[in-house]
Amino acid sequence: MPSTKKNIVIIGGGLCGLKVATELSKKLKQTPETSKHYRLVVVNDTNVHVYHSDLYEIASAYNEKITQACLTALEDSVCIKITDVAKKSGFTFYRDRVTTIDTETKKITLKKRETLDYEYLVVAVGSVTNYYNIPGIEDHSFPLKELTDALTINCHLDQLFQERAEKKNDEKVCIAIGGGGATGIEFSCELIGFLNKLSKKYSFSRKDVDLSIIDGGYEFLKLGKKPNQIVKKRLKKLGIKPMQGTYIKGYENGNLILEDKKTKKTSTQKNDVLIWTGGIKANPLLQSFSKLNKYGELDVNEMLECTAYPNIFAGGDNATITHPKTGEFIPKTGQFAAQEGKIIAYNIWADINKQYKKQFKPLLKGYLVPLGGKRYMFIRGNIVFSGIIPFLMKKVLDIMYFNWYMPLTTAVTRIFTKEKIFVQND
Repeated sequence: MPSTKKNIVIIGGGLCGLKVATELSKKLKQTPETSKHYRLVVVNDTNVHVYHSDLYEIASAYNEKITQACLTALEDSVCIKITDVAKKSGFTFYRDRVTTIDTETKKITLKKRETLDYEYLVVAVGSVTNYYNIPGIEDHSFPLKELTDALTINCHLDQLFQERAEKKNDEKVCIAIGGGGATGIEFSCELIGFLNKLSKKYSFSRKDVDLSIIDGGYEFLKLGKKPNQIVKKRLKKLGIKPMQGTYIKGYENGNLILEDKKTKKTSTQKNDVLIWTGGIKANPLLQSFSKLNKYGELDVNEMLECTAYPNIFAGGDNATITHPKTGEFIPKTGQFAAQEGKIIAYNIWADINKQYKKQFKPLLKGYLVPLGGKRYMFIRGNIVFSGIIPFLMKKVLDIMYFNWYMPLTTAVTRIFTKEKIFVQND
């Protein structure tokens, strides 16, 4: 017989979506009477939850020889199987793609399973790379947003050096990072070690490899003057050319077209590889909703329920969330996505059980920014410092993160295995 339970559907197996699933599963287990009437379903198009904080490590991880085994090891270092989490937590998982959402009939259309009814819906589908319609950039750059992106970058760079060596082509290899936010900074700092190893592996002159990071603003990370100064000092020490106040206006015939922010003068820069970390935009799936804000995202209230759609909650990159005190936008980062997921889970449970919902009160715990190898920077307001201590803080957070989905011993083993792989290019 078909299930008579009402569905609570979570679209997306990222940080926010999986946090909702695990937290709400616990709440339902604590109230058996409620769980009798509701079924929790997670829909995601892959069976993996990716730890995005380490994608820059995947993109720059050195392997003496690229094989399927080493690629699998890289994947395993940042992936958690959603089926394992579902089994442990007790929710239903559908590996499927959502094609449309009908808020009138409260039905979701899936690619494989036709339709799925919902009583409550959580939209946590994340975002996609934003190329800002800059001519040629999407076709001639590599994004660093998903696991496949990181693996593609890694393999492409290895192949590029191999081809140069085989053809005895000693022209300069010019690599640029487009975007000076956290992803651009952490990847560029880690990439140096990878480029050093590739140059040695293929007997290519290291002085013939140029790496630059290009940003339209004058403050890397946009987290204050001191972090910007530390980053600029680190970049120069590593031999990376920082290009601030410079816009990328296009790509043409193997060259980046650049524009100086102050003078508006244009110039060209030879480019062999462009890694684009310039920004994000709303997931196209949100077009299923007729009422979106000017950013193409869902507006939510202080309980993270969509203002235009009752019984629909949203968190992570696809929601515009403001701070209850300052009115400023909440940054679209992992720490806030996890906090949002926890509140959404509680508020759905509270709504079902006629309890008061909780207001989302974001807590900034600080930012940890990798600066290459074991050097990290910690930032929280006016507290800014770099060195080995932030690195150790990051490892503790890694263990805590994986321990949420697996036993502590397994989480610790996972982190040490991961470090063995990533340390090879330091």
